[in-house]
Amino acid sequence: MSHVVLLLPELEAGGAQRVMLMLAREFTVRGHRVDLVLMCATGALLKEIPEGVCLVDLGAWNHGFGRLGLSMSSVRRLARWVKQERPDVLMSTITGANLVALLARKLAGVSLRLVIREAVTLKNVGSVLRLRAMRWLYPQAVAVVALSPFMRDELVARIGVSSERISCIANPVDVDFIRKQAQASIDHPWLNDDRIQVVVAVGRLITQKDYGALLRAYALIPKEEGLVHLIVVGEGPERPMLERLAADLGIAERVDLVGFDANPWRWLWSADLFVLPSRWEGHPNALLEAMVLGVPVVVSEYDASVFGIFSGFQKYPHCVVNVGDPEMMSEAIMGLVGRKRYKPDDDFERVRDESLIAYEKVLFPEAVVIL
Repeated sequence: MSHVVLLLPELEAGGAQRVMLMLAREFTVRGHRVDLVLMCATGALLKEIPEGVCLVDLGAWNHGFGRLGLSMSSVRRLARWVKQERPDVLMSTITGANLVALLARKLAGVSLRLVIREAVTLKNVGSVLRLRAMRWLYPQAVAVVALSPFMRDELVARIGVSSERISCIANPVDVDFIRKQAQASIDHPWLNDDRIQVVVAVGRLITQKDYGALLRAYALIPKEEGLVHLIVVGEGPERPMLERLAADLGIAERVDLVGFDANPWRWLWSADLFVLPSRWEGHPNALLEAMVLGVPVVVSEYDASVFGIFSGFQKYPHCVVNVGDPEMMSEAIMGLVGRKRYKPDDDFERVRDESLIAYEKVLFPEAVVIL
């Protein structure tokens, strides 16, 4: 079996981090030696590292000078570690870690199958310098994983990656784990009141998620329409702005920003509706997880790939709305809240298994893949 390295910036809560943890576990189960290498060993998900996976902390956070200093320190430390350990394959995810991995391989001068996984669309890249770095380095990866055809086309057109090197792999969802975690109890008065219908959103409080649009949409729901309350599960730098906005809109008493929870699935299971108002995404885990639990969903058209998610679930109760359109989102919420849950079948397990097989084929192209 192979020595596999999975590289991440950290283990803060996020879809990319959870996918890599799941892959680490699955590769370990299949007999591979798996090292999880972090640029900085921080984050709420550290305690979720699977048994048998070796944590390697590059400790780059000790060497300041902002993001550039963190990156350069990570490159040097990763190059030294790779040269010493000589792994068979390394897969990184998230743009910063991808650039670090590509530079470290150059510096180390070792033979290494390097696969990079882009976790979100290029709308997330606001720096011209970073885009130039991606155009220089990304085409040098042995393989690139994109989460959707939309992302693949972006990488070809804007970054210059050969389409032959790109594999589109949808995020695998850990169905059994999610359904088990969803059964955990929650002590929240709204969820214990049968008169209240609860709308839940899950994700970091950042610009990408556009919770401001969600609050404006929620404010358009008349109180006389019934008891509809909003819970947002997640933490982030936009909390003060969102709290001010809720107060300005006069909805603060009906909105609860409950903060980070390592088990967001229990909130989804208790919800009457899930909303994803994002401006951009990759292949959003929170949406997939809500669907695994059968919760009706309202989702923004963050890009055309959102329709592909529902292509195999035509009867799933959902509505796709325009990005940043509070009026349309409000109407969709009122149209779906309280709708009967969807009863998921085994399709989610099939999608998970197909994703895992696809990752093994990218990482170990010479191996026989057995599930």
